[in-house]
Amino acid sequence: MLKKYITCFLVLTFLNYVGCYSSEVITNEKLNNGTAHIDTNDEIYFTTNDLTRYHFAAYHYQVVNDTIYGEGTLQKNGNEVPFDGKIAMNEINSIEQYQIDSGTTTGLTLGIMAVGVLAAGLLILALIADSFNPD
Repeated sequence: MLKKYITCFLVLTFLNYVGCYSSEVITNEKLNNGTAHIDTNDEIYFTTNDLTRYHFAAYHYQVVNDTIYGEGTLQKNGNEVPFDGKIAMNEINSIEQYQIDSGTTTGLTLGIMAVGVLAAGLLILALIADSFNPD
């Protein structure tokens, strides 16, 4: 019985550790309005106006004024090559970053706990009903 509790605890802990991530697309308009920002602690993907796709790992780039400086990779026409340089913000069409969705993670964790409690309650009710109705 103790192993079941430990297993449930480990599953819930793993869900909180991993979390639910989603890709957030940031446009230049959102950046200019101040409704979005670039988090340099997370990896970033962006596509330029000529459809070149760049990828920078976390802490391998920085945003200075209207330019992104970094070291990563660029992908064009199916080829991926190393990149070390700068890209002007006005050349960027879209920016993507993965953001943790704490609301979804919390909802998923609470949902799993509710199902577990419901299953345990039904099991207890079945055991109680069997004890009053011996066949």
